[in-house]
Amino acid sequence: FLISQGAEVREGIDFRGRTGADKTEVPGGNHVMYAHALAAIALCEAYGMTRDRTLRTHAQGSLEFIIRNRNREVGGWRYKPEEVGDLSVTGWMVMALKSGQTAGLRFSDIGFTTSEDLLDACQRNEGSQYGYLPGQGPKSSTSAIGLLCRMYLGWGREHPVLRQGASLLSQTGPSKENIYYNYYATQIMHHLGGNVWTAWNEDMREWLVKTQVRSGPETGSWDTTDPHSNRGGRLYQTCLSVMTLEVYYRHLPLYQVRAFGEK
Repeated sequence: FLISQGAEVREGIDFRGRTGADKTEVPGGNHVMYAHALAAIALCEAYGMTRDRTLRTHAQGSLEFIIRNRNREVGGWRYKPEEVGDLSVTGWMVMALKSGQTAGLRFSDIGFTTSEDLLDACQRNEGSQYGYLPGQGPKSSTSAIGLLCRMYLGWGREHPVLRQGASLLSQTGPSKENIYYNYYATQIMHHLGGNVWTAWNEDMREWLVKTQVRSGPETGSWDTTDPHSNRGGRLYQTCLSVMTLEVYYRHLPLYQVRAFGEK
């Protein structure tokens, strides 16, 4: 895909690499660490598909930046370097590190260890649910983030606490408002597979297709419904909607990937 799209995609990736991956200073704003994590995912996935040496340098730098700016006491990441982590920013960082690992990049295990530290601090009900910050009560959105991170960090498909947490999310079902929750929960169900995924996907896919704008200058986008869309707007809502629909195109089921590795 990247090769077929030509100069535009290449120039965009090169710009992202040149303007962020190797920086040691972090500009202000609560969005910066989110933006870095998403850029790191893009760089790592692009390198994994192309094996471009220039991309490797930028992707590697983006991962080292993540590890360098972790919180060293409680764990995880938040808006500023070394700030006590929250589960939202940390979830994106875990996905970035996992993307790098899948692409064959090497980095310190401390990146995953610090993620587990924050998960332990945020978990409730033995790890079946999660709060946004250590000590806070659980929410569906942060529970979905926490459970997906646990899957990436080693919990098996039949882990009883994972099954318990996934069952709670399945009972809640896809949200008609919170696309952020839907994005994470859809990945969990996809990786688990089976009937739980079939039921979830039918509901989620039908709702997203039905609510996509079909006429006017905003055709192809989604109207804002998410509680965070007052900041990200229509672009935020649309990107997460598309990424939710793309889950089974972008990701092999996690446990299927492990089976390939074992063979």
